[in-house]
Amino acid sequence: MNIAYVYENDSLFERKIENATVDLKPACKKALKRVSKINAVIIADYVTSMQAEMNPSDDYKKAIIILLCKFSQINKDKTFKQMTRQDIISFLDRLRKPESADPLHKWIGTYNLYGIYLLRFFKWLYYPDVEPNKRAKPPVVANIPQLKRKEQSIYKPSDLWSQEDDLLF
Repeated sequence: MNIAYVYENDSLFERKIENATVDLKPACKKALKRVSKINAVIIADYVTSMQAEMNPSDDYKKAIIILLCKFSQINKDKTFKQMTRQDIISFLDRLRKPESADPLHKWIGTYNLYGIYLLRFFKWLYYPDVEPNKRAKPPVVANIPQLKRKEQSIYKPSDLWSQEDDLLF
């Protein structure tokens, strides 16, 4: 279907948003209405496509919608097809925190997770008719690395059960 038609047709736009956000909190629908119509339709189509391909949980759909809406807003509602590798890297770099604010480097987990979400989205955006596991990586997301954590584990010895805890349970 032609996105330009959906952009002009308010009832079809509303239906797409409604289908993508069914069973989700109203915040998801509000988030979609705060981005450009063309990006909102693309996000709604992606969520609908995901439902057919992998049956995602409501929490996963919510996370994707909120992330993509935030990504669109930060890039001043530039259409997703116009976004560049630099736009993606700049968005991910906003997650970086100084050592003093995040000594356990938890931001790295969020950075990597958002990177995966954006990779999946752009693979679908550029190759929607290809099977999900056979979609190529488009140039816009090529060579965006996963970051390594500095710690081997974020857990401290005090987080683990003691022998008394073992005996108690």
